[in-house]
Amino acid sequence: MIPQYVAFYRLMEKEGRMLFRSGVIIAILISICVAEDAKWWEEESSAQAALEERSMGADYKGRINWEDGYIEVTAGGTCNMEKAQSQAHCKSMALKTARMLALEKLAEIIYGVRIDSDNLFVNEVEEDVRLKSETSGLIQGARELALEETVFDDGSIWVESTIGITLNGGKGLSSVVVPWMQRKIQSSPPSLFTASKISNEDDSGATGLIVDGSGLSLKPALAPRILVQGKDEELYGRVTIDRQAAIKFGVVGYTDSVEKARALTERVGAHPLLVPALETAGTHGSDVVISVDDGARILSADMKNGFMKECRVVFVIG
Repeated sequence: MIPQYVAFYRLMEKEGRMLFRSGVIIAILISICVAEDAKWWEEESSAQAALEERSMGADYKGRINWEDGYIEVTAGGTCNMEKAQSQAHCKSMALKTARMLALEKLAEIIYGVRIDSDNLFVNEVEEDVRLKSETSGLIQGARELALEETVFDDGSIWVESTIGITLNGGKGLSSVVVPWMQRKIQSSPPSLFTASKISNEDDSGATGLIVDGSGLSLKPALAPRILVQGKDEELYGRVTIDRQAAIKFGVVGYTDSVEKARALTERVGAHPLLVPALETAGTHGSDVVISVDDGARILSADMKNGFMKECRVVFVIG
């Protein structure tokens, strides 16, 4: 067994014994809703593939939904009928197997998540003890979203357990990523973009920012940046955001069209500023690069309304 999962399994075993006796399903994780069609993996992957990254095996199905902001894993398990003392015993063993596998796969998926354009969770947790501990705590706190049981004619049982965790919020991945990001700033402060002239565009009423990265190979990440072309300077990210806003909403939001981005008024307001991304940057292609003129426009508008600090930013991927 992989060492970092041992603590998770022990905790789940302890909780599991109580759940097996009572038959109670843990309350649904706040802000996560199970899809109406629980068999989402039977559907063909849509054009939103960049916004929904899937991972599948013979006995599990997992996905990261970047648009709605959650990670969900469904895993199945059965039991050895020859070792089961009764059908109820068989059910408890199958349920335990499903839950343990779901937890293992959730950890694997989280460790593969892009923190930013250059770092994956799996690399950073080995370097940052605090990040490793906090991430382990989040995985331990994952909640069961659904439970499905199938009894076959021979008396054998197949159980599927679905568990999940949010990307944002006080109990989401952003709650450990944002502090990690700020610790990184202390050791290596980024070079920030400062416009040499104020934009002539009248963007004083801008309530948020939409960066159109459609047509580019832009990959979602928890803490991407906006860079300025030819400057190697950061316009948005790391030091330009409010800690609590970044944890609550995430550094950026994601969707697959400009129209859908404009509809996210709770995030970008009624009059968001729209700029095109010229290219992606970083090892994983999660940062966007914009023109110097657009950078000046954004800075000028942000000086009046401060939408960047509040993380009122959405990236369009398509």
